[in-house]
Amino acid sequence: MDFEDFVNENQKTWNKWTPTHINSKFYNNEEFKMTGNSLHSIELNALNNIKNKTLLHLQCHFGQDSISLAKKGANVTAVDFSSASINEAKKLSKLMGIKVNFILDNILNFEINQKFDLVFSSYGVVGWLPDLDRWAKTISKHLKKGGVFVLTEFHPFYEMIKDKGNNYFYTKKPKIEIKHGSYVDGNNNFKTKTFFWNHSLTDIFGSLEANGMKLCLFEEFNYCPFPLPNMIKIDDKKYLLQKRAKLSTPYIFNLKAEKK
Repeated sequence: MDFEDFVNENQKTWNKWTPTHINSKFYNNEEFKMTGNSLHSIELNALNNIKNKTLLHLQCHFGQDSISLAKKGANVTAVDFSSASINEAKKLSKLMGIKVNFILDNILNFEINQKFDLVFSSYGVVGWLPDLDRWAKTISKHLKKGGVFVLTEFHPFYEMIKDKGNNYFYTKKPKIEIKHGSYVDGNNNFKTKTFFWNHSLTDIFGSLEANGMKLCLFEEFNYCPFPLPNMIKIDDKKYLLQKRAKLSTPYIFNLKAEKK
């Protein structure tokens, strides 16, 4: 299998996961319909004031964060490679009366004749990408000069210590996982296969720099703002891996890079 085959298999997985995610406690879609916000303080602080700004949201899943960004006043275009996710995102946006331009596409191939003030992506996105150079090219070519890319992502160190662990450095051969259900519910009666690549901070920084962007913020957080498997709550909206709770290690990072 080559990279495109791996991406296609992951696409099938996300199409299977989407119906489960919409009805899951993890995403709590019924509450979201009332509050209109799924964003956390970590990414909100990095994004700062987005009112009246054009924003491209990459890997948007079924649209909760995209809609949240639009509700805060941004003019949002959102992209995902899962047809099931984009279909549900459009339904959710229409139901809530909040305009978002949802587009079905693989972000590694995505191109639209528009430049944006901001490009944003968050939580569990980079690991699905086999090629960070193509990823960074997509970001760079859609930013205005002086525009900013904001990435809120799981720290590579966290990816190493959770579950059975991952490599820190990139390997061309992906990590393969076969599981029942998804990360929100392991008890579903369907099985999926996923292909995942870990990327070092050097690789992430380097790909952005090589494509005309300058790092202007990097910060790390020693907690996760929402519960994932094997985590315990230690404070309001702060969660740690139970087996690592006594250690202060990075879980999340914020990155901002400006288009030169």
